[in-house]
Formats: sequence, C-alpha cells, structure tokens
Amino acid sequence: MLDLLLFGLSTFTAQVLTNLDNLAALLALTLVSGTKRSVTGFLLAQVIVIGTAFILAVGVDGVVPNWEGYLGVIPLGLGILTLIKRKRGAEAETNPNLGTGASIMMVTLLFISLSMDTFAVLAPLLADTAPTYRTAGGIGALLAAFSMATVGLLGSKAPFISSDVARRLERLVPYVMICAGLYILSNSWTDAI
Repeated sequence: MLDLLLFGLSTFTAQVLTNLDNLAALLALTLVSGTKRSVTGFLLAQVIVIGTAFILAVGVDGVVPNWEGYLGVIPLGLGILTLIKRKRGAEAETNPNLGTGASIMMVTLLFISLSMDTFAVLAPLLADTAPTYRTAGGIGALLAAFSMATVGLLGSKAPFISSDVARRLERLVPYVMICAGLYILSNSWTDAI
C-alpha cells in the first residue's frame, strides 16, 4: 500500500513540476479572462492530457510487451533538448495572449498546447508500470491538476500568489523530464527479470 501511495506521490510531483508554465498562464488568465472560464479550461485540458496518457499507457502495454520502458527516451530527449535550448538562450517565454472574451474551448486548447511536456513524462511513466500502479499514478496526476486549479482559484482572489514563483520553478522542468526518462529506462531492466 505504501508503494502505491509513493508512486501516486511521484506522479503528483511530476504533474505539478511539468505544469508550472500552465500555472503561470492560469494565474494570468484568471485576471484577464475570468476565473470560471480559466479554471474550467485548465481542468478540461488536464483531464484530456492525463486521460490520453493513461489510454496510451494501457494500449502500449498489450502491443509491445517489455518494450514500454524504452519510451523513457522521449522525456529524456526532450529534457536534454530543453537544457540545450536554454544554454543557447533560445527559450521563448510562454505568455498567454488571449482576449478577455476567449471561450472555454480556446482556453482548453491553450492549456493542452502547454501540456505536451506533461504528456511526454506521464505517458511513458504510466506505460512502464503495472496496472495497479498505473491507477495510483493516474489518481496522483488528477489530484495534482485539481490542486493546481485550486491555486488558480486562490490566485485570482489573493494578490500575494505570484506567477513569478511559478516561472522560477519552471526551470526545474527539464531536470524532472531527464530524471523521469532515466527512471523509466532503468526500470525497464527490472521489468524484464
């Protein structure tokens, strides 16, 4: 039971750390487009991304047995590429640019586009685990999404919550992706035994 809880906590953490750009966008959008529209769009996007990662993980499990661990190359590669871009100074700021009348669909699409790094970490992580752990991981990721939505709600009402904190923490994302990729790749050897 403790191992399921710890795996759920690890996906919770991965979900939060790869969604810090979404949190900054959510905090900004709550002030521009309204709290209800922004939070609803954020939650819809997170459910779509987590659900798609979960479906991919279940689908890969039966198609290519004992090879799903090699999906860890994806977050590892993306993390390394992000660090290289950051070293070159080519990283662009992700500032949402939606008007005040943006629909929930537009907000959802914005958050889905900002969530590709989350998908790249979550899908291989869930694919490389047993079904009970996969469920715990999905629950952990959903709890993280609802926690971040709560922060967005609080941020719209409290001026002390700043998107600058999220932008500073966003620097951890490539390292999280590299660690997740290395974990998934190293764990594939234990699955084969």
